[in-house]
Amino acid sequence: MRKFWSYGPPDTESHYYAPRDNLIERAVTQLVGENPTKGGHYITVWAPRQAGKTWVMQQVFWKIGRQYPQFDVVAFPVQLLRNTPDPLHALRVIARELALKLDLSLPQVNTGDDFAALFSQNVLSKPLILILDEFDALPEEAISTLAAVFRNIYVSRMLQSVPTEEKDYLLHGLALIGVRAVLGIENQSGSPFNVQRSVRIPNLTPDEVRYMYHWYERESGQPVAPEVIERVYYETRGQPGLV
Repeated sequence: MRKFWSYGPPDTESHYYAPRDNLIERAVTQLVGENPTKGGHYITVWAPRQAGKTWVMQQVFWKIGRQYPQFDVVAFPVQLLRNTPDPLHALRVIARELALKLDLSLPQVNTGDDFAALFSQNVLSKPLILILDEFDALPEEAISTLAAVFRNIYVSRMLQSVPTEEKDYLLHGLALIGVRAVLGIENQSGSPFNVQRSVRIPNLTPDEVRYMYHWYERESGQPVAPEVIERVYYETRGQPGLV
Protein backbone atom coordinates (compact mmCIF):
# COMPACT_ATOMS: atom_id res chain seq x y z
CA MET A 1 0.00 0.00 0.00
CA ARG A 2 1.15 3.55 -0.68
CA LYS A 3 2.33 5.91 2.06
CA PHE A 4 2.01 9.60 2.72
CA TRP A 5 5.40 11.24 2.21
CA SER A 6 6.99 14.55 3.20
CA TYR A 7 10.73 13.85 2.83
CA GLY A 8 11.39 15.31 -0.58
CA PRO A 9 9.49 14.73 -3.84
CA PRO A 10 6.96 11.86 -3.68
CA ASP A 11 7.42 8.74 -5.76
CA THR A 12 4.30 8.35 -7.90
CA GLU A 13 4.53 4.55 -7.60
CA SER A 14 4.93 4.44 -3.80
CA HIS A 15 3.29 7.53 -2.32
CA TYR A 16 0.00 9.37 -2.32
CA TYR A 17 0.11 12.56 -4.35
CA ALA A 18 -2.11 15.10 -6.09
CA PRO A 19 -1.66 14.77 -9.87
CA ARG A 20 -1.70 18.56 -10.50
CA ASP A 21 -2.13 17.92 -14.22
CA ASN A 22 -3.21 21.47 -15.11
CA LEU A 23 -0.22 23.00 -13.34
CA ILE A 24 2.19 20.58 -15.01
CA GLU A 25 0.67 21.21 -18.43
CA ARG A 26 0.91 24.97 -17.89
CA ALA A 27 4.64 24.73 -17.14
CA VAL A 28 5.19 22.44 -20.14
CA THR A 29 3.44 24.94 -22.41
CA GLN A 30 5.55 27.79 -21.04
CA LEU A 31 8.82 25.96 -21.69
CA VAL A 32 7.91 24.43 -25.04
CA GLY A 33 5.99 27.49 -26.22
CA GLU A 34 2.51 27.89 -27.62
CA ASN A 35 4.12 27.31 -31.03
CA PRO A 36 7.13 25.03 -30.39
CA THR A 37 8.66 25.82 -33.79
CA LYS A 38 9.20 29.44 -32.74
CA GLY A 39 10.55 29.10 -29.22
CA GLY A 40 9.65 28.60 -25.59
CA HIS A 41 9.72 30.97 -22.64
CA TYR A 42 12.20 31.59 -19.84
CA ILE A 43 10.36 31.19 -16.53
CA THR A 44 10.87 31.19 -12.79
CA VAL A 45 9.11 28.51 -10.74
CA TRP A 46 8.68 29.52 -7.13
CA ALA A 47 6.99 28.65 -3.85
CA PRO A 48 7.95 28.13 -0.18
CA ARG A 49 9.80 25.00 0.92
CA GLN A 50 7.95 21.67 0.70
CA ALA A 51 5.36 23.10 -1.68
CA GLY A 52 6.15 20.59 -4.42
CA LYS A 53 8.27 22.69 -6.82
CA THR A 54 10.81 19.95 -7.50
CA TRP A 55 8.15 17.26 -7.95
CA VAL A 56 6.10 19.36 -10.36
CA MET A 57 9.16 20.15 -12.46
CA GLN A 58 10.22 16.49 -12.46
CA GLN A 59 6.87 15.69 -14.05
CA VAL A 60 7.42 18.53 -16.52
CA PHE A 61 10.89 17.18 -17.35
CA TRP A 62 9.58 13.68 -18.04
CA LYS A 63 6.56 14.88 -19.98
CA ILE A 64 8.63 17.05 -22.32
CA GLY A 65 11.10 14.19 -22.80
CA ARG A 66 8.27 11.83 -23.81
CA GLN A 67 6.23 14.17 -25.98
CA TYR A 68 8.81 16.42 -27.63
CA PRO A 69 11.73 14.41 -29.03
CA GLN A 70 12.85 17.43 -31.06
CA PHE A 71 14.28 18.92 -27.84
CA ASP A 72 17.03 17.95 -25.45
CA VAL A 73 15.86 18.41 -21.84
CA VAL A 74 18.39 18.81 -19.03
CA ALA A 75 17.60 19.31 -15.34
CA PHE A 76 19.84 19.47 -12.28
CA PRO A 77 20.07 21.28 -8.90
CA VAL A 78 22.64 24.00 -8.24
CA GLN A 79 22.32 24.41 -4.46
CA LEU A 80 25.83 22.98 -3.92
CA LEU A 81 27.09 26.26 -5.36
CA ARG A 82 25.49 28.31 -2.57
CA ASN A 83 28.87 29.17 -1.01
CA THR A 84 30.64 29.86 -4.28
CA PRO A 85 32.23 33.32 -4.05
CA ASP A 86 33.25 33.44 -7.71
CA PRO A 87 30.48 33.69 -10.36
CA LEU A 88 32.88 32.27 -12.95
CA HIS A 89 33.17 29.07 -10.91
CA ALA A 90 29.37 28.75 -10.97
CA LEU A 91 29.36 29.15 -14.76
CA ARG A 92 32.03 26.48 -15.12
CA VAL A 93 30.23 23.99 -12.86
CA ILE A 94 26.95 24.43 -14.75
CA ALA A 95 28.86 24.06 -18.03
CA ARG A 96 30.39 20.83 -16.75
CA GLU A 97 26.97 19.46 -15.80
CA LEU A 98 25.66 20.31 -19.27
CA ALA A 99 28.57 18.47 -20.85
CA LEU A 100 27.88 15.38 -18.73
CA LYS A 101 24.13 15.39 -19.36
CA LEU A 102 24.44 15.93 -23.12
CA ASP A 103 27.64 13.89 -23.62
CA LEU A 104 29.37 16.84 -25.23
CA SER A 105 32.89 18.19 -25.26
CA LEU A 106 32.38 21.83 -24.36
CA PRO A 107 34.89 24.68 -24.73
CA GLN A 108 36.54 26.26 -21.71
CA VAL A 109 34.48 28.92 -19.93
CA ASN A 110 36.45 32.01 -18.94
CA THR A 111 33.80 34.73 -19.40
CA GLY A 112 30.06 35.20 -19.59
CA ASP A 113 30.38 35.27 -23.37
CA ASP A 114 32.08 31.86 -23.27
CA PHE A 115 29.17 30.53 -21.19
CA ALA A 116 26.62 31.93 -23.65
CA ALA A 117 28.49 30.26 -26.50
CA LEU A 118 27.72 26.84 -24.95
CA PHE A 119 24.13 27.29 -26.13
CA SER A 120 25.06 28.18 -29.72
CA GLN A 121 24.45 26.35 -32.97
CA ASN A 122 28.15 25.43 -33.03
CA VAL A 123 27.90 23.44 -29.80
CA LEU A 124 24.40 22.01 -29.34
CA SER A 125 22.89 19.50 -31.76
CA LYS A 126 19.23 20.50 -31.20
CA PRO A 127 17.15 22.99 -29.19
CA LEU A 128 17.59 22.68 -25.43
CA ILE A 129 15.19 23.10 -22.51
CA LEU A 130 17.15 23.70 -19.30
CA ILE A 131 15.74 23.36 -15.74
CA LEU A 132 17.89 24.61 -12.84
CA ASP A 133 16.59 23.70 -9.39
CA GLU A 134 17.42 25.66 -6.19
CA PHE A 135 18.61 28.51 -8.39
CA ASP A 136 18.01 31.12 -5.71
CA ALA A 137 20.51 29.34 -3.44
CA LEU A 138 23.30 30.83 -5.55
CA PRO A 139 25.07 33.98 -4.33
CA GLU A 140 23.49 37.16 -5.66
CA GLU A 141 26.43 37.98 -7.94
CA ALA A 142 26.26 34.54 -9.57
CA ILE A 143 22.48 34.89 -10.03
CA SER A 144 22.90 38.29 -11.64
CA THR A 145 25.65 37.05 -13.97
CA LEU A 146 23.65 34.02 -15.09
CA ALA A 147 20.42 36.00 -15.46
CA ALA A 148 22.19 38.56 -17.65
CA VAL A 149 23.56 35.83 -19.92
CA PHE A 150 20.16 34.13 -20.20
CA ARG A 151 18.43 37.44 -20.91
CA ASN A 152 20.85 38.27 -23.73
CA ILE A 153 20.31 34.83 -25.27
CA TYR A 154 16.53 35.26 -25.04
CA VAL A 155 16.60 38.69 -26.68
CA SER A 156 18.91 37.46 -29.43
CA ARG A 157 16.53 34.60 -30.20
CA MET A 158 13.51 36.90 -30.22
CA LEU A 159 15.13 39.06 -32.90
CA GLN A 160 15.45 36.11 -35.30
CA SER A 161 12.38 35.13 -37.35
CA VAL A 162 13.55 31.62 -38.18
CA PRO A 163 12.54 28.24 -36.67
CA THR A 164 13.94 27.55 -33.21
CA GLU A 165 16.46 24.99 -34.50
CA GLU A 166 17.94 27.58 -36.90
CA LYS A 167 18.49 30.37 -34.38
CA ASP A 168 22.02 31.34 -33.35
CA TYR A 169 21.35 30.18 -29.80
CA LEU A 170 19.49 26.92 -29.11
CA LEU A 171 18.38 27.56 -25.52
CA HIS A 172 14.71 27.08 -26.40
CA GLY A 173 13.24 27.20 -22.87
CA LEU A 174 14.57 27.82 -19.36
CA ALA A 175 13.15 27.23 -15.86
CA LEU A 176 14.79 28.63 -12.73
CA ILE A 177 13.31 27.05 -9.58
CA GLY A 178 13.44 28.64 -6.13
CA VAL A 179 11.55 30.07 -3.19
CA ARG A 180 11.31 33.55 -4.70
CA ALA A 181 10.99 34.98 -8.19
CA VAL A 182 14.33 35.94 -9.74
CA LEU A 183 12.67 39.10 -11.04
CA GLY A 184 12.77 40.51 -7.51
CA ILE A 185 16.54 40.26 -6.99
CA GLU A 186 17.97 43.39 -5.43
CA ASN A 187 21.29 44.66 -6.72
CA GLN A 188 22.85 47.98 -7.68
CA SER A 189 22.10 47.62 -11.38
CA GLY A 190 18.63 46.16 -10.94
CA SER A 191 17.47 42.76 -12.11
CA PRO A 192 18.54 42.01 -15.68
CA PHE A 193 16.10 39.12 -15.94
CA ASN A 194 13.02 41.07 -16.95
CA VAL A 195 12.01 38.77 -19.79
CA GLN A 196 10.96 35.90 -17.55
CA ARG A 197 7.49 34.65 -16.76
CA SER A 198 6.57 33.49 -13.27
CA VAL A 199 4.96 30.15 -12.40
CA ARG A 200 3.92 29.98 -8.75
CA ILE A 201 3.33 26.54 -7.24
CA PRO A 202 0.24 27.02 -5.03
CA ASN A 203 -0.75 25.00 -1.99
CA LEU A 204 -3.10 22.07 -2.48
CA THR A 205 -6.74 22.90 -2.99
CA PRO A 206 -9.46 21.35 -0.76
CA ASP A 207 -10.35 19.02 -3.65
CA GLU A 208 -6.73 17.88 -3.99
CA VAL A 209 -6.53 17.13 -0.25
CA ARG A 210 -9.80 15.16 -0.42
CA TYR A 211 -8.50 13.30 -3.49
CA MET A 212 -5.49 11.95 -1.59
CA TYR A 213 -7.47 10.91 1.49
CA HIS A 214 -10.15 9.22 -0.60
CA TRP A 215 -7.37 7.39 -2.43
CA TYR A 216 -6.06 6.24 0.96
CA GLU A 217 -9.57 5.09 1.94
CA ARG A 218 -9.90 2.95 -1.19
CA GLU A 219 -6.54 1.26 -0.68
CA SER A 220 -6.64 0.79 3.09
CA GLY A 221 -10.34 0.16 3.62
CA GLN A 222 -10.16 2.56 6.55
CA PRO A 223 -12.70 5.40 6.35
CA VAL A 224 -11.63 8.96 7.14
CA ALA A 225 -14.42 11.19 8.41
CA PRO A 226 -15.06 14.19 6.14
CA GLU A 227 -14.67 16.57 9.07
CA VAL A 228 -11.16 15.17 9.68
CA ILE A 229 -10.16 15.90 6.08
CA GLU A 230 -11.61 19.39 6.31
CA ARG A 231 -9.74 19.97 9.57
CA VAL A 232 -6.46 18.86 8.01
CA TYR A 233 -6.96 21.36 5.21
CA TYR A 234 -7.96 24.10 7.66
CA GLU A 235 -4.91 23.59 9.88
CA THR A 236 -2.38 23.26 7.02
CA ARG A 237 -3.97 25.60 4.46
CA GLY A 238 -3.11 22.88 1.94
CA GLN A 239 0.68 23.14 2.40
CA PRO A 240 1.77 19.85 0.74
CA GLY A 241 4.47 18.86 3.21
CA LEU A 242 2.13 19.35 6.16
CA VAL A 243 -0.83 17.61 4.50
